[in-house]
Amino acid sequence: MTFFPAVVPSDDDEVPSESYRAPEWAAPPTGWLPSRIGVSALLASTDDVAITIRGLAVYPTGVALDVDWSLRSRGQTPREWADLSDRFEGGRWRPGRADPARGIRFGVALADGTKALTELGHGHHHFGDDAVVPDPPLLTLNEHGGTGDDELFTTSASLWLWPLPSAGALDLVVSWPEFDVAEARHTLDAVDFAIEAARARPLWPTLTD
Repeated sequence: MTFFPAVVPSDDDEVPSESYRAPEWAAPPTGWLPSRIGVSALLASTDDVAITIRGLAVYPTGVALDVDWSLRSRGQTPREWADLSDRFEGGRWRPGRADPARGIRFGVALADGTKALTELGHGHHHFGDDAVVPDPPLLTLNEHGGTGDDELFTTSASLWLWPLPSAGALDLVVSWPEFDVAEARHTLDAVDFAIEAARARPLWPTLTD
């Protein structure tokens, strides 16, 4: 007789009845090659923080705006830098280091005069019931993670704008009171988004069936 009881292996060969797929207003469709629009602009900066946009990806259902925010070290001790980096990440590892009410916010002003705002702080919208379609337009902040060393820390993210906007220019607005980033606005060149969306392609033809 062994000390440990026998372990019954789990049956991982079962096909799941259904898999979760985010609603179209929450994220870009999976399995698509979007039409890309080159953009490279500094949205806002302070002595410590820089916020940039590095491109747009146009899908049939909306537009993803790729953004980064970077923090540089200016002679902090390792402990000070760790605390500052954690605040920069929204107090992810040490809750209380950052004030969610003063977190980074993005907004988009559309050509038709309407606007969409992300929620306060970091992270996704909390949609609740996926069957309930929210009022458009909607702007969702989807973070992709951060990388860094003892001199620079950068977080990459995308802003999902749903639904596909009409042709025209977009104003991208950002504010981050936690890091003394005053409200800043950058106007993106006019785009015919319907034409760009028509250039997006599914990776597999069955996605359009």
